[in-house]
Amino acid sequence: MELFMQSGDTSASKMPQWDVAYLDTLGYDSLTELMRAIILRCVDDFHNKAEFKQEALTYMEDQDEEYIFSFRAICLHLGLDPNKTKDAIIYANQRISTRRRAA
Repeated sequence: MELFMQSGDTSASKMPQWDVAYLDTLGYDSLTELMRAIILRCVDDFHNKAEFKQEALTYMEDQDEEYIFSFRAICLHLGLDPNKTKDAIIYANQRISTRRRAA
């Protein structure tokens, strides 16, 4: 989970592989799961749906932190650096899996 954290060096070539709905063994958090799903939908739209690519890019570039479901607000809630996460999505060297694995 150290990738894209706000502190320390990070690599923009890999996305973290962890289930953020179960952060810190506190149990399932439905808000966090919804936020995770929004980010994964953005990734899917940017890389797989040409007609939504510009909208996904606009969403990621929005600087709004007040709206709870803005890209920046979600990243900050999840402990991710919004700029590094955006760069990792845009410049991914390999396909980013947006499919949820069974628990």
